[in-house]
Amino acid sequence: AVHSSQPHLGDNALYKMARVLLALEQYAAHVQQSVPHHPLCGPATLSVGTIQGGISVNTVPDRCTIEIDRRLLPGEDAQAAYAEVQQYLANALGSDLQLEHEQPFLIGPALADGDNLPLASRLADAARGVIGHCGLVGVPYGTDASKIAAAGVPSVVFGPGSIAQAHTADEWIDLQELQLAAEVYYRLVRSWC
Repeated sequence: AVHSSQPHLGDNALYKMARVLLALEQYAAHVQQSVPHHPLCGPATLSVGTIQGGISVNTVPDRCTIEIDRRLLPGEDAQAAYAEVQQYLANALGSDLQLEHEQPFLIGPALADGDNLPLASRLADAARGVIGHCGLVGVPYGTDASKIAAAGVPSVVFGPGSIAQAHTADEWIDLQELQLAAEVYYRLVRSWC
């Protein structure tokens, strides 16, 4: 890092990261077009969620860090997706940028829909008995269900609330939805007992 009064003496990492961000924006569009959409979960996605760089306005930053969120679909290989984004950046940016990649924070397969169909169907029947309507859908967000299913335990994603409130400062669940979900869980268990 150098003083901003002499920017020519430094190598501004933010300017370089701007090139990376533009390449990732193009790659995100490529992913949505090239990865076949899943009938329940929709398209695979990629987005940049955080960027950190610089220590003060009067210093030319020598480091910049971003975090990428790549949502996999059932059937996609996590390591292959990770390698593909690295290769895309290498091809798009050439060798004049020094990129460092850290191992992904969370990496794993998406929850496959075929393995959990008997449980999902039984849960949908219980939900129909409580709320009158229920369809089987996929969700494009991550949960522990895929890890539990990978251990051999049939798993589904079901519960009260909306993803629109998830991770917000005022996250909440409607109490009536909570009561209805409790009744659905009860009926699901009773269907086995």
